[in-house]
Amino acid sequence: MPNPPKPTERKRLLGNPGKGKLPDLNKVIALPHLSDPPVHLSKSAKQTWTEIIQTAPWVATTDGKLLLELCEKIELKKDLQRKLDASDYVLYTDKGYAYANPLFGMLSTTTSEIVKLLSMLGLTPVDRTKMGVAEVKARSKIEELLAMKNAK
Repeated sequence: MPNPPKPTERKRLLGNPGKGKLPDLNKVIALPHLSDPPVHLSKSAKQTWTEIIQTAPWVATTDGKLLLELCEKIELKKDLQRKLDASDYVLYTDKGYAYANPLFGMLSTTTSEIVKLLSMLGLTPVDRTKMGVAEVKARSKIEELLAMKNAK
């Protein structure tokens, strides 16, 4: 599988190493950022919304529906987990029959959907790196020693 293309922003930061033609900066439109969460969200979903738009400045108004879906899925996951914790379920009986609560599958599916949405919004380490928003950098031994010295 070939490498994914580098975002234009990343190419600009690196000084356009491939020397390919980049879009004219005068024609680039800055997308407005999201603000307040939708009123119908629960208190914790609104908190999730706010945390994301404060820590991920690249999430713009065009991402509003994805972010809304993510907040709702996180709430659904919490609700499913509460219901599962409160339910009586038996995984195995003495006769060898297996009973599984359908909430297990729903919880697993919801978790997978959350991870996909996080990825689509660039909220995972791999996706942030692909976007050129952040890089993981190992600390050198000297940086570790300086950090330890400054922490004292």
